[in-house]
Amino acid sequence: MHFIQAINLKLRYLAFFGAVLILFGGILRCRNEIAGESRQNQTAREIVQEWNRLALELERFTSGYRPPVTSRMFAYLGMVGYEASLPALPEYVSLERYCEGYKSASPPPKGYYLPDGLNAAYAECLRNFFLEAPIAMREKIGQLEKKWSEQSNATPEIHRASTIFGRETAKAVWRWSATDNQGHDGYLYNYDRNYQPPVGKGKWQPGGDHPMPAMLPHWGQARRFANWADSISVKPPVVYDTLPGTSYHTEALEVFTISQNLSKEYRWIAEFWSDDVEGLTLTPAGRWIMIANQAIEKSDVPFVVVLETYLMVGWALNDASVVCWQGKYQYNLERPESYINAFIQADWKPLHDSPSFPAYPSGHAAYGAAVAEILTSQIGSDFSLTDRTHDHRREFAGKPRNYSNFRAMALENATSRIFLGVHFRMDCKEGLRIGKKVGDQMLDLRLRRDELSGKLKAESGS
Repeated sequence: MHFIQAINLKLRYLAFFGAVLILFGGILRCRNEIAGESRQNQTAREIVQEWNRLALELERFTSGYRPPVTSRMFAYLGMVGYEASLPALPEYVSLERYCEGYKSASPPPKGYYLPDGLNAAYAECLRNFFLEAPIAMREKIGQLEKKWSEQSNATPEIHRASTIFGRETAKAVWRWSATDNQGHDGYLYNYDRNYQPPVGKGKWQPGGDHPMPAMLPHWGQARRFANWADSISVKPPVVYDTLPGTSYHTEALEVFTISQNLSKEYRWIAEFWSDDVEGLTLTPAGRWIMIANQAIEKSDVPFVVVLETYLMVGWALNDASVVCWQGKYQYNLERPESYINAFIQADWKPLHDSPSFPAYPSGHAAYGAAVAEILTSQIGSDFSLTDRTHDHRREFAGKPRNYSNFRAMALENATSRIFLGVHFRMDCKEGLRIGKKVGDQMLDLRLRRDELSGKLKAESGS
């Protein structure tokens, strides 16, 4: 009897350990599928991330790179990376289909080494976009290009052909960029001294302690990358009123009330997401590239997902910016500071200077919501992340914060503008709404040939 019990016990142990081995075997197979990517794709993944990190340094220290301009640059950078990868990704289609007037470069006929093409394309692209960057920053472009070029595993002939194709791809994208009359040179003309904002109750006017002319008042006419983004428009804000108890007055009173007893947590959130001090922080748009960088590094997603993500994030930032700026200068809504000073407390000040453009809707909120939708789809809906964007900064509250998902990050980012005192809640809610719509519509891009074919068949009813 004892012998039979011992045998049964051993069988149960064997079954248990067998199940464990099957489980771990499945996990290992999944990991091997990611780790088993070709060395070429692994290198390409590193190149994409490193060039995007350098682009953030460049936008931080180059004059003229304010949020809409940065958004646009990353849209083209994502496009360059995608187009430079196509010879190695025959199942993907060129963006010629989505970008009217864009003509892609001819691929090399006798072999292609993806890392060389990507490296050359990014270097050429950033040299074009950062003509006004400080010399030390422009030198970093050459240093990074040289680093990856010297690590090439291609034959001299293929290395040369791949490098030429990468540069020609960047030039083709740059030529197409130049056809956007409103956006192409935006970094040179941030502030329009000839623009006269409309005068009236609740209308924005330059003011505060450091008044500046309107920033990019015509950016709403810049190029949108997704044609369907034209269907997104900004809803009217709450009706202006000065009477206590009305919706508009309540919006302003909320900002004022929160500021009177701002908790340590709220102040941390406000400063953590500020991201709009030229030369000190990234722009609000660049912040979401930084978040994408951190998420991609942690997630270990394959190269093609990295490529798609940077493309869609860049395009979404651009389109959210254009839609948002169109709404800003359509409604020309004042900042909380001017209303509170006039009707609640004359000497009230926000934590941060009010930006030199209208309040409604919030650009911060729009950027965050758009990118959060893309990262949620590409990387995961329950993806936890510790945001270390401002790690080691001492000028403001930059201690890392933990988040359970990307949408939670976007919501806190939007709400931070109320805590900072530069936005009404309605600004943030509308920014979140239009940002989510942009993100959702960007996810409708069909980049693979089979996906595109399926969509076209569905649309034709065949």
